[in-house]
Amino acid sequence: MTAEESTWLARLPSGALSHPATLKDSTESLIRRALISGEMQPGEIYSANKLASQLGISNSPVREAMMSLVHSGLLELVRNRGFRVVELTENDKREVYELRLHVEVDAIRRVAARGITTEQADHILHMSQRTVDLVNTSLVDYLEADQQFHLALVGLLGNDRWLEIVKNLRDQSRVNGYYTFLEHNDHLISSAEEHQQITQAIINGEPELAAALMVKHLEYARPKKR
Repeated sequence: MTAEESTWLARLPSGALSHPATLKDSTESLIRRALISGEMQPGEIYSANKLASQLGISNSPVREAMMSLVHSGLLELVRNRGFRVVELTENDKREVYELRLHVEVDAIRRVAARGITTEQADHILHMSQRTVDLVNTSLVDYLEADQQFHLALVGLLGNDRWLEIVKNLRDQSRVNGYYTFLEHNDHLISSAEEHQQITQAIINGEPELAAALMVKHLEYARPKKR
């Protein structure tokens, strides 16, 4: 076990996951949070068996969770050793950002042009307000609410494949603790306010405004030139 693996696993309480029906999903969520926060280090190899032992559960749901994250491009399988955290290059980040500009922005434009029901409007208003409410909590909690807000918007298209593509791109853009810089200034406040502006443009049926606001909103994800 590496030093990084030992440090991260030591933070996990034994028997932390106790609901068999959701063990895979709960474990995947836990690992994703560690990837987003940067606790699981790029290039490091982590053992499914050791993680299962620390959590007090069987190997199967842990391995399933980690394989799911392999398919999402966040981990890679290292035969006979475990799972390595994928390290995104600057070119990888640029590719992800450019794809998000196409698929995520166009999704929002289409949703606004099509129009949404009162029930759907209430839902995205709730999701956008949740990000406002979490501005002063932990960065990972905010980013998880941010993820759910964006996926709720794209989900209004009713296109599961489109939603899955956006989910994977967003996951890849958040790995390696890439967004930790957001907690050091007013970025989170601005981000939450932009969520509300985008939401209102969609509710008002203003597709070009909604798309323009989303382009502006995604600027935080643009790879920084070094």
